[in-house]
Amino acid sequence: MLKRRFLDILSGLALMGSVIAAMLLLAVDTAAAAQWPERPVRLIVPYAPGGSNDVIARKLAAEIGKNTGQTFIIENKAGAGGVVGSSYVASSAPDGYTFLFISNSLATSAAVHKTPYNARTAFDPISLVATAPFVIFTRKDFPAQNITDFIKYAKNNPGAVSFGGEGLGATSQMTTELFAAKAGIKMQAIGYKGISPAVIDLVAGRVDMMTSTLASIRGTPADMLPKLAFTGAQREPDFPDVPTIKEATGLDFVTNVWWGVFSPKGIDPAIRDKFNAAIKKVILDEDFAKFLKSIGTHPQGSTSEELQKLLELDLDRFAEIVKSTEIQH
Repeated sequence: MLKRRFLDILSGLALMGSVIAAMLLLAVDTAAAAQWPERPVRLIVPYAPGGSNDVIARKLAAEIGKNTGQTFIIENKAGAGGVVGSSYVASSAPDGYTFLFISNSLATSAAVHKTPYNARTAFDPISLVATAPFVIFTRKDFPAQNITDFIKYAKNNPGAVSFGGEGLGATSQMTTELFAAKAGIKMQAIGYKGISPAVIDLVAGRVDMMTSTLASIRGTPADMLPKLAFTGAQREPDFPDVPTIKEATGLDFVTNVWWGVFSPKGIDPAIRDKFNAAIKKVILDEDFAKFLKSIGTHPQGSTSEELQKLLELDLDRFAEIVKSTEIQH
């Protein structure tokens, strides 16, 4: 009997020790979350400098830095349609000091590449930041000057029209491929390591067209090239004379790009929520909204759950589209 009571006492002490240890760990985690960020935070942009991801991420990082008093550093890790940088973040520690800033290329790249991570489960979403339609534009002396004539020209000259893109898996390239499939035209894809060299070749007349965001071309010579149509559901207020593809052609083609922030899987929910609040504060700032508008994008915050749902919708949508078209993996 005494032996049994002794063992019961030992078991109780062990259980109490486990509870105390768990409480101490929780207290440490809570304190760490409360003090976050205590050192510089890295935002990984999985594309070369100059594109929309880079432009928006740098402005966001600067504003969050002002509000928190901590440095938010942009690191560009380009390659494979965003897979290289995304893979880097997926394998990083979820300590609240390494994040991924990416568009829905996180979904498009997963549709055409065998990625070293599962895009659906490898990340914890933090917040949506912005959305925008794409715009189709051409070299200045291209024979067609509106979207209907462009489609006619491409149909009459199959394979003769070339387009520049950031490589298979990038949202701009995938959107162009999907537009071609919807319109029933064949074009030649010319891949680049980033949007900037593609823009240079378009301006020089070495490629015929591109699909991109205004944010990626704003302030470059490409900003003055003919804009044939937007991919959104309605016309853009700053370009009232440029129709949407659906409006001008009747094609059932409406798509937008979104940008958001993700962390490696397993981040402390308290840090996630604190970063979400910091992003929301920037998004609600009038000057930040003006900046986004000036580059043709729209501020759009979200909860982490809403961003996860948006990612999953695009993962399903693009995977299905790739299966039903001639887009090659």
